[in-house]
Amino acid sequence: MANYISSHSGGTIDSAVTKLSATTASSSELNVLDGVTATTAEINVTDGLTATTAELNQLDDKVVGGTNNDDIVDVASSQALNNKTLDGGTFI
Repeated sequence: MANYISSHSGGTIDSAVTKLSATTASSSELNVLDGVTATTAEINVTDGLTATTAELNQLDDKVVGGTNNDDIVDVASSQALNNKTLDGGTFI
């Protein structure tokens, strides 16, 4: 197949196109992105993330500063600590 250079005219690219210039991605690799609604910024949030799926799922339904048994204590503000155990450290 010959290489073509074209400006967008609103036309449809037919199924004979098998490769985009300067990409190594296959059509099946590109199709993985079909239906993704995340923005670039939203995807980049995970850049450098080392947490596993299981570790992230531990945070599901947790409230920072909440008072349920499995909520996350927020030390930056006042909150009632119900059913929490404080072990070690300095307490004021």
